[in-house]
Amino acid sequence: MPVTVSNITASNVMAAKPLRARILKFVIGPLLAVTLAFGISVWVSTSHHARVQIESDLNVAESVLKQMLQSREQQLVSSAEVLTADFGFKQAAASADEATIKSALLNQGNRIGADLMALLSLQGDLIASNLDAEVVGFDTADVVERTLNHGGLTRHLYLNGKLYQVILLPVKAPVAIAVAMIGFEINQALANELKALTLQDVSFVSVGVPSITTLPAESLAGVVSHAAKSGEPIALPILVRPQFASRYFPLNDGGRDPITVYLSASVSDAFKNFDLLQLEIIAIAMVACLLALLGSAVMARNLAKPLSRLARTASDIAAGDYRKNVEIESGVTEILELSDAFNSMQIDLAEREARIVHQAHHDPLTNLINRQYIITLLRDALDGAGNDNFAVICLNILDFRVVNDTFGHVVGDQCLQQIGQRLMNLPVSNCLAARLGGDEFLVALNLDCSLERAAEYLLEALSQPYNIHSLEITLRFSMGAALAPKDSTQADELVQKASIALDMARREQLSMAIYEQQLEEEHLTRLRLLADLKTALADNDGQLQMHYQPKIFSSTMQATRFEALIRWIHPQQGFVPPDLFIPFAEQAGLIGAVTDWVVEAVVIQIAQWHQQGFNAQVAINLSAKDLSRPHLLDHINRLLVQNQLPANSLSFEITESEIMRDPEEANQLLLKFRKNGFELAIDDFGTGYSSLSQLKHMPVTELKIDKSFVLQLANLENDKIIVQSTISLAHSFNLKVVAEGVEDEASLALLRSWGCDWIQGFFISKPLPAKEVLPWVNNYSQSIDPTLQRATTQGLKKTGL
Repeated sequence: MPVTVSNITASNVMAAKPLRARILKFVIGPLLAVTLAFGISVWVSTSHHARVQIESDLNVAESVLKQMLQSREQQLVSSAEVLTADFGFKQAAASADEATIKSALLNQGNRIGADLMALLSLQGDLIASNLDAEVVGFDTADVVERTLNHGGLTRHLYLNGKLYQVILLPVKAPVAIAVAMIGFEINQALANELKALTLQDVSFVSVGVPSITTLPAESLAGVVSHAAKSGEPIALPILVRPQFASRYFPLNDGGRDPITVYLSASVSDAFKNFDLLQLEIIAIAMVACLLALLGSAVMARNLAKPLSRLARTASDIAAGDYRKNVEIESGVTEILELSDAFNSMQIDLAEREARIVHQAHHDPLTNLINRQYIITLLRDALDGAGNDNFAVICLNILDFRVVNDTFGHVVGDQCLQQIGQRLMNLPVSNCLAARLGGDEFLVALNLDCSLERAAEYLLEALSQPYNIHSLEITLRFSMGAALAPKDSTQADELVQKASIALDMARREQLSMAIYEQQLEEEHLTRLRLLADLKTALADNDGQLQMHYQPKIFSSTMQATRFEALIRWIHPQQGFVPPDLFIPFAEQAGLIGAVTDWVVEAVVIQIAQWHQQGFNAQVAINLSAKDLSRPHLLDHINRLLVQNQLPANSLSFEITESEIMRDPEEANQLLLKFRKNGFELAIDDFGTGYSSLSQLKHMPVTELKIDKSFVLQLANLENDKIIVQSTISLAHSFNLKVVAEGVEDEASLALLRSWGCDWIQGFFISKPLPAKEVLPWVNNYSQSIDPTLQRATTQGLKKTGL
């Protein structure tokens, strides 16, 4: 069937862009980018050059202006010295002959072309001047005082509304009798002359008087606002170019009579050539873009047609049609190679898609259906079952970790592969088998017999030994089952309910458990308990409490050691036993948070006892998961340092079964605790499988005999033999012995006679809340002697010793 444009979806047409537009983008885009970068570079470079040139011109202008003013000042100084040294002028000044003084002033002023000639009294009063009006506009008394103090004074002053450059010298005969003042006017003519010399605009500005400037009147305010101080760099705005760049400096050195000179350079003149260059760059860019546009049109015509056809072929391939042979006529080698690649790709895609679909639906290790795909197949199977005998069975390998730890993961993987083969080869019609993950599997089938019989048959098939590398490995399984439509008609719900039944089978160590509503309620209860436990740990609101059960030293009957036992008082359910919520916490990965809470609570309590003068060692129970946590030991040491406690304030107990899961790893972890100074005890000793060779290498300091051997110690001969042998064995390894579960005087007496080091049990005391520990210790200490005597005599009589 020929491919037409109608095969392309409307959304693809709307989203697509013509090849010409894309070629134009990739041809003109870089060209514009380069042009823009070049333009920016030229702009930055030229702007920098213009700013440097402006600064240079203003520096030169400032130097010229200052030299001119200095030359005028020197001329005034020379004239003033001649005037004040003239004997006749001194006599006139001394006699206050105004006519003679005025004549001398006019003659000297005409000689040097001075605009201002005046004589002031020592009080600042005007004696005579060449001006028709009074000399006003400045503080004459202050100026006279400074002239007399410094022997002379040069200043720029506004007098009668005009700006003068003046020199003041005292007239001495021989002491100062008056002050002569000579000055040149700074006016518009001088400003124009300065502009002609410096080639820059000049402005003399002061507060409250008209400015003298060569600038247009409307430009002066902007110059004053944006001028830079003498010696500082000129700042030119990036976007809005100013008309003038200006620099200013004060005309007077002191803070009085503020007069400021502004030098201004035209910015447009400095940038004139740069603007022309920018126009040239824009013109060149437009011509280049036009040429690129023509070139892209030619390129698009040669490429668009074959590429369009290849695009339609790609759409067919995307839709799953891999059978079209692509034949393209083109003079471009790359397009012909692309056409051949399309044909090869179709073959490869067909094969690869089949592999991907298989991998997406199957477990790579066992080749069984995976969890996601089994749900889909279960939905189809449930829709077509049409009877009441459809079962979903979840299976779990018991203690599979032991196989991996003992024989290695390679052997463990081969066991899983053989399980997969046995499940796929079950002689049951319409049977589905899947691996849910790890060591958990699922079997779904139509029952033609009872569920119990089908489960027995399944267990029999799976429990046969597995021969791997000359090894004969026997595996044990637990199963949980759910039935349709009794339990559910939804595939995911059936799998969930079968998993709930499996969870109960594992907890109760059953080979088979069938789903019941009660199991789900219990499952939900456990989930709620876990959620409540998380909240209790986070809030630390008093639900979790620590109780402490005393251990007495048998030889002295002193109580200085305790075992820390956690208690949970639930606000709704009341007391929740530790053997209920601790396993949940381990399964849910919450045991680390529980242990951290216990350690912190115990350390704080020991610190409080220390402050009250009571030193005690408290034992904390740890699980194998606790030991494997890398930061637990650091956390414990940090708490001890914070509370200023020694390491022997704590000891740790770990059960024998926990150690025997991986003795070598456990020994390494326990060794780290011992190196930090903590005492370690094997808890529930005698209930596990540890050998004497393993015990010899364990870095522990104590054995704790399980209470199952102690509860009936006085009555059962076998328990006596086991306990006495264990005590002797431990002592031969230089280990201390703790006996727990002591509930009568006879057992206490036997243990003391056999040399048991520490005694623990309800006969001594039940676990106590922290607030009751010290009162109990005080009462117990007062009754040690009677108790010790009674336990020794009466207990030994009951046992016949």
